[in-house]
Amino acid sequence: MNTTPITREQWLEAAVAVVVATYPAIEIPPVKVSCSWPGGGSARKRIGECWSRAASQARVNEIFISPKLEDPAQVVSVLVHEVAHAIDDCKNGHKAGFVKIGKSLGLEGKATQMGLPTAKAAELAQQVIEKAGAFPHRRLDMSSRKKKATYMLKCECGDCGAIFRLTQKVVDMLDGEAMACPICRAENVTVS
Repeated sequence: MNTTPITREQWLEAAVAVVVATYPAIEIPPVKVSCSWPGGGSARKRIGECWSRAASQARVNEIFISPKLEDPAQVVSVLVHEVAHAIDDCKNGHKAGFVKIGKSLGLEGKATQMGLPTAKAAELAQQVIEKAGAFPHRRLDMSSRKKKATYMLKCECGDCGAIFRLTQKVVDMLDGEAMACPICRAENVTVS
């Protein structure tokens, strides 16, 4: 076991090496892996992300593991899910081609949430720990971060109940005139 302190990225690189060694019959392309907020979608929901080789100047798949994760077994499970995307070069999203690759790596569950069985994830995490030491990361908690406020005004139709949003600028352009509902065309809309 390594006793020299390592970075999260070095630990994740060691995890990739363990994954590659675990699946010798599967051609796993070179990847770069980092602990970072995924770039697409909500950072509050996404726990991993893989970018295609075409998106990378290095022409390798770039994998990001969310800093919300600190359990090594969960990190390894998410990593294997993202490695499945790298094998596919992100061509199939979570469709059949990806699912087939994921199953060949032992992933289970709904396509968007496929992960390793708990025992397999723990076994691989233990191999990484033996090779690189404990995962040098503590969970980054987003709960103290306020959600960005919306600057859209809520509009509700008193006739059909439709709810829609407009900017203050658009509401001001009406200059006091009645606003018509975009659904039923009634002029019984309240703005809050």
